[in-house]
Amino acid sequence: MMSPQLPQPPAPYPGEVQGHCTPMHTPFSLDNGRSLELDRFYKLTQQQREFYQDKTGTRHPIPYFMLPEKEKEKYPHPLDLPQLSGKTRWHLVRVSPENLHTYQTFPSGKRVTSQEREVRDSFFEYRA
Repeated sequence: MMSPQLPQPPAPYPGEVQGHCTPMHTPFSLDNGRSLELDRFYKLTQQQREFYQDKTGTRHPIPYFMLPEKEKEKYPHPLDLPQLSGKTRWHLVRVSPENLHTYQTFPSGKRVTSQEREVRDSFFEYRA
């Protein structure tokens, strides 16, 4: 009769020497480059905070947090656009989808609008 095997203990850490455990990776270890980047960003945010809380105006703005000035030129506000000329406005109204006329022209030269066709087609649907 065979006895059931007991579970094995987990394998020791590679750096374990006589009871001293030195794990290679811990949940709190960070990428060194990333932690330096975060430290630098934290210092910049504190400088920015001092700038906007300064009532004397002696502090200078931090360039990292400044918005570009030319952004307005790239994306102007719709209300800041110049007025359209009469000719341009007339053209845009004429070619807009609301004013686009779709006709069916018969060989006789008669034109029928899409609304008339819809009415005719719905009438002829029920004629069988």
